Amino acid sequence: MATVEFRQASRIYDPERPPAVSRVNLDIADGEFLVLVGPSGCGKSTTLRMLAGLEPIDEGQIFIDGKDVTETRARDRDVAMVFQSYALYPNMTARQNMAFALENKKVDKATIDERVAFATKMLELEDLIDKKPAAMSGGQRQRVAMGRAIVRQPKVFLMDEPLSNLDAKLRVSTRAQIAALQRELGTTTVYVTHDQTEAMTLGDRVCVLKSGILQQVDSPAVLYENPGNTFVATFIGSPSMSLLDGIAVENGRAVLGEGHTLDLGMTSEQAAKVKGDKVIIGVRPENWEIVAINSDAPLDTPSVPLEVALVEHLGSEQYAYCHPIMTADSPVTVRGERITVRAPKGTLDQGDTIRVRPVPGSVVFFDPETEINLNYL
Repeated sequence: MATVEFRQASRIYDPERPPAVSRVNLDIADGEFLVLVGPSGCGKSTTLRMLAGLEPIDEGQIFIDGKDVTETRARDRDVAMVFQSYALYPNMTARQNMAFALENKKVDKATIDERVAFATKMLELEDLIDKKPAAMSGGQRQRVAMGRAIVRQPKVFLMDEPLSNLDAKLRVSTRAQIAALQRELGTTTVYVTHDQTEAMTLGDRVCVLKSGILQQVDSPAVLYENPGNTFVATFIGSPSMSLLDGIAVENGRAVLGEGHTLDLGMTSEQAAKVKGDKVIIGVRPENWEIVAINSDAPLDTPSVPLEVALVEHLGSEQYAYCHPIMTADSPVTVRGERITVRAPKGTLDQGDTIRVRPVPGSVVFFDPETEINLNYL
């Protein structure tokens, strides 16, 4: 096991274009499971390959267990990588694939047999140990690839989207297996995925990247409930957080609805950080409270009118994708022109008109210029 540290680490393919990875500062604790997540092309795989020694570091440094490995060859870094494409030798059995790296290092046969047996039992590969990759399913090949990494007993495991080639059901079961495996071994693990659900369920901490720039590193719960900026807010969570621009701030209160009567619960500390008279708000689907359905009657409770455009049925619950009903001169705009509301099953249908309000204390406030969460300013 080992700590990992990135210090201002950059990867620059073309000096005329922005860096693929730009000045990343990141500390990974001994035994931690850290997930790198972000959209395609954000630099997450490049960051992992820099740590593995498969990509050069153009600026900055990388340390493993306190040792500067910036110029160290990949073979000398004591890391083991699990690739998206499995990268198994097709002419070798599972046993031979797992033992190959140890044999190259001239490890004695007894130790090799012991380590292979340990990995075989842990990954339930007993029935596959003498089969070649062509006779295995995708999930079985991925387990062999993980076994090959385990037998090396490295300081750090690196996993580059190892589940992306699996079907949905197998992805869920293998994900649980990886989590259990990491807990049992306690090896520092850096895992790359574009699937934010994977990131949220696997990682002790999650690092969100965008265009090669680190956006936020924190626990899954903090990223979900208190995202650092609007990008993290909309990327983390499925369905994503709804964002409303142009929310008025009056006398230290963020207000919405007809006549600005709906108080959104901004704290005095947050209000002190607002530079103008507007703010961006974010609300998760489960944090909208439905106060009326298909009713034109006046309400004592201030609320926001929405029209249900689409309903997703998910068994015990449903998600309603709604268009806001606002006057043409309203200063408020909804990003994507859609607000997502979670409701109990059978509650809503397409074409319904509903009125909603945020659950008290659930609104996240962002600065309209920097789009940074006011709590972090």
